[in-house]
Amino acid sequence: MGISRLGSVAFDCVDVAAVAHVLVDLFGLEPLPRNDAADPLYLRLDEHHHRIALHPAPTDGIHAIAWEVDTPEELGRLRARLLDRGIAVEEVPQPDAEQRHVVAAIRFHDPEGFPTEIVYGPTIDHRPVRLTGPIGGFVTGELGLGHVVYMCKDYPDAVDFYVHTLGFSLSDYIVWAGADATFLHCNPRHHSLALMNECFDFTGGDFNHLMLEVRDIDDVGRAYEIAKAEGLPFIMDYGRHTNDEVTSFYVTLPGGFGLEIGAGGLLVDEEKWQVRSYTSPSRWGHQLVG
Repeated sequence: MGISRLGSVAFDCVDVAAVAHVLVDLFGLEPLPRNDAADPLYLRLDEHHHRIALHPAPTDGIHAIAWEVDTPEELGRLRARLLDRGIAVEEVPQPDAEQRHVVAAIRFHDPEGFPTEIVYGPTIDHRPVRLTGPIGGFVTGELGLGHVVYMCKDYPDAVDFYVHTLGFSLSDYIVWAGADATFLHCNPRHHSLALMNECFDFTGGDFNHLMLEVRDIDDVGRAYEIAKAEGLPFIMDYGRHTNDEVTSFYVTLPGGFGLEIGAGGLLVDEEKWQVRSYTSPSRWGHQLVG
């Protein structure tokens, strides 16, 4: 056992309103009311209390990546594995856990320095989510919140950590143009995490992107048209990936955070899955922009 799914992503933001403009005003995520401008802005996209949090901060960066487990026993087992590996682990005090809207949580920095939480018992909101933009619904549930991609200074060690300490399984590899990427899954979603070597002007500890998977390919097209019309800075244009078969596009959010919106992700059948290596990330499209 190990990690079950990606739970949420929290960003530190110099300009919360600018990031919210893209995620809420353009793409239609539901913001929750906040009492003070110093409070985090929570964004909903499914039945969870929130999946994305925007924390006001003096610098832009990752506040925390939260991974879910299904039992308190598994939370305890992973805590022990982390300590055995020499990782400093902090128990999240109960009031803090309540503010994070989970039953219990631990936090630590992974070997590449990414602030990480493992949580148990996320809060579910009984109110239907109110999406107001081009996207009618997201693929989450037991598959969790899309995926994240990390750039790694010690790439082999990062892969070893997430496989042997946190229990991820290998999906496949893509090696191209000086880039080397390992794709890992923790449920049937093709990958919840991808790890890459230092390449394309990225260095170890850089956050590459967050991917949100939508239910309908037409919603990807509608979101793409809005992004174009609004002049959002694109990272990669419309295209389809080789390994997970997602059709998507990539933009840069204010603060420099990468965001991929896509549909049609491949699911892993553990009994039949065969690990492969690819020589290109895309079947077609996905031209680099800028």
